[in-house]
Amino acid sequence: MGYIVDISKWNGNINWDVAAPQLDFVIARVQDGSNYIDPLYKSYVQAMKTRNIPFGNYAFCRFISIADAKKEAQDFWNRGDKSATVWVADVEVKTMDDMRAGTQAFIDELRRLGAKKVGLYVGHHMYGPFGMANVKSDFVWIPRYGGNKPAYPCDIWQYTETGNVPGIGKCDLNELIGNKSLSWFTGASKDKPNFASKPSEDILGYLTTTGETANIRKEPDINSSIMRQAVKGQGHTYYAWSYDGSHFWYKVAENNWMRDDVVSINKDGKSKGVVWVSGTNINLRKGASTGDVVINKLTKQSAYDVHYRYENWIYVTGEGVEGWMYFDESYVKWIR
Repeated sequence: MGYIVDISKWNGNINWDVAAPQLDFVIARVQDGSNYIDPLYKSYVQAMKTRNIPFGNYAFCRFISIADAKKEAQDFWNRGDKSATVWVADVEVKTMDDMRAGTQAFIDELRRLGAKKVGLYVGHHMYGPFGMANVKSDFVWIPRYGGNKPAYPCDIWQYTETGNVPGIGKCDLNELIGNKSLSWFTGASKDKPNFASKPSEDILGYLTTTGETANIRKEPDINSSIMRQAVKGQGHTYYAWSYDGSHFWYKVAENNWMRDDVVSINKDGKSKGVVWVSGTNINLRKGASTGDVVINKLTKQSAYDVHYRYENWIYVTGEGVEGWMYFDESYVKWIR
């Protein structure tokens, strides 16, 4: 299956011809409260319609009363394109005492106006305090980063805010984890072929081109033939890595390798994986702070497994040692 992304003006000008073949579904922001209309919404919708990309609408909610929630829903409905297959209430901030009641009023008003599938997006940390388990919606969408699935029942999991889709660049990425199929959301008779988000190889991470132009080579070798070029800011998914003794190489497609001096790995808040440590004599501590006692040292440039992460500290094992080390980007790199 392809990517499921959500977009707003913060995604800027999208190269839709590049992005379209990779997209299964897009959820676009219509408004932020009643007083702000997303300035790129209409152009996004026009581009998606032209390319037959199925899409839904969402509204960031700022209602302060039941009556205000209904008015926001009315504005959302009037401004949103009716080709949207789903409508979503994005509830992230406390704007009234009973957020559950306000959210339910917003959703119910959308249904009264004619919306057939109305969903709820709610911050993971606000699901409990807002009483969202008692809101009746057609589906639930929850963000949670770092590799952990939401602790609450939901249909869509927003698993990163730093994904990359060629043509869009940095963006939120989502995954269906409930019992509803992609076709339920898109209204299609059947799901599209599996080709983008579930490749034959596991995804190790995401890259962004940092050089003005970047050569993509057939093999992880500077003398290998150039297959194509990437431009600055272009996003890539990578599936393997190689180290030639001085540089890392990342496999972005079959027979397509990029060197680390023209790309950078995107931060994604992950807590597990593998890092390459190029420094030596690195302190490993008992806890995740400089106040904790040093229990080991990393003396060898090598790859180390990361088991836990706390803020800018990671717990690593490898080469016969383990402990907490500070994540210093000058000598620590995620490699998977």
